[in-house]
Amino acid sequence: MYEEIGEKIKVRADFDGGLITPRVIKWQGRTILIEKVNLVSQEREGKSMNYYFAVETNKGNILKLKYNNEKLIWVIEELWIE
Repeated sequence: MYEEIGEKIKVRADFDGGLITPRVIKWQGRTILIEKVNLVSQEREGKSMNYYFAVETNKGNILKLKYNNEKLIWVIEELWIE
């Protein structure tokens, strides 16, 4: 099942040498562990950069996350549930 979400979330991520790796998501009162980052892309929006991540959770679901480096905001954009 596919669902568009578009909600702000809290993310614990590693920032190392210019690489961003999301590790844990806090969303709707739940803590979700990220098992694997499948894809990373970026897109300029004015002066800021949006980073997109396709991640796999510990429950086997796939999420599309967006991080805006100017606003320092994480958003869960899409959800695929198996």
